[in-house]
Amino acid sequence: MTIKDVYDLIDSFAPFASQESWDNSGIQIGAPDLPVGGVVICLDVTPRVAEICKEKGADLIVSHHPLLFHPLRRIDPDSVPARLIRAGINVLSAHTNFDKAPGGVNDMLCETLCLPFRKLPPPTANGFLNIMESPTPIKEDAFASLLRDRLTANAVFYPLGKKVKRIAVCAGAGDDFAEEALQAGCDAYLTGEAHYHSYLDFAAAGVTMFTAGHYETEVHALPMLENRLRAAFPGLPVMTADRPRRLFTHV
Repeated sequence: MTIKDVYDLIDSFAPFASQESWDNSGIQIGAPDLPVGGVVICLDVTPRVAEICKEKGADLIVSHHPLLFHPLRRIDPDSVPARLIRAGINVLSAHTNFDKAPGGVNDMLCETLCLPFRKLPPPTANGFLNIMESPTPIKEDAFASLLRDRLTANAVFYPLGKKVKRIAVCAGAGDDFAEEALQAGCDAYLTGEAHYHSYLDFAAAGVTMFTAGHYETEVHALPMLENRLRAAFPGLPVMTADRPRRLFTHV
């Protein structure tokens, strides 16, 4: 099998053509016809992921965040791209196309929270927003506890002393969709990270903003990729490098 086989599989449920214009999903290192003998799945291509590939004999990384996002002005010999190229390890990234795909990052966040949800179709937030509906209203601190327990996350919110039932959801960095979330008539907005003033803007509109970590709101989608690859390519060694955990230490 080849990198193109893996690319075509991902393209079948998260079309690369649906990525945002500013994104850089696709083959980052390598060529479509190169063979694949093992895959490591991750959110970010880090030195640790490169070492895992070497230890496991994997020659393809499938990442969520693109390794190459901003233009490179130089390549340091000790940089991750240089190390991967020397080691013969290729990279394929599925970013915004996987964020908004059915069963993708945003859907998996809602499924992990075990609350009924529906996807807001384009053009609303270009398909990035979901709406969760709690069967009964939940106190803000109780919802924060749910995020902590289900996502292994440090939940942050601006308390308004209310209960929430209808919640707009955008995994990762959701500041760009604040206006759409407000227009959706929700009691709360859940995203991974946000700017300071976003909390205040939502509070002024009577909507509670919750953030639960960029990593923590996205990592739960990786097993879906692993399962798809295992089902499509029996016998191909596939593993996920990242697991649900608190990425940062808070003191």
